[in-house]
Amino acid sequence: MEKRKKRILFVCTGNSCRSIMAEAYLKKRVIEENLSVEVRSAGTFGVNGIKPTDETIRVLEKQGIDPAGYESAELTKDGIDWADVILVMEPAHREKVMSIVPQAAEKIFLLGEFNREANDVVIPDPIGRSPAFYKVTFRLIKQSIEELIKW
Repeated sequence: MEKRKKRILFVCTGNSCRSIMAEAYLKKRVIEENLSVEVRSAGTFGVNGIKPTDETIRVLEKQGIDPAGYESAELTKDGIDWADVILVMEPAHREKVMSIVPQAAEKIFLLGEFNREANDVVIPDPIGRSPAFYKVTFRLIKQSIEELIKW
């Protein structure tokens, strides 16, 4: 019997910047490392079908990631139940997930907790900020995901 793939759900606020960047980058690494992982993302205030921000698209393209096909999704009970691990960007996202599915608590982690180089576990929201801020946010996500893969 084939072992089921590990399922990872990234959660941020609008699902147009941080969790999309995390989903796209981890999907790229899953292919490169041949990992048995499925990846999705959602937003605590996400609306289904919104394209990523222009800056998010530019950041992903610079990483060699095709942003086509990525669009926002609303955080739902089904999505939470689907995931083995839920990685959130800030404590408010953990609270929102637990308000929908209280028993999900043990599978929720702050993505930034994996980044040993960061001095804060919160990955800041770049929405409405400068292109440089998006790059900083992506770097924090990338460092965290590289440590997550080792874990």
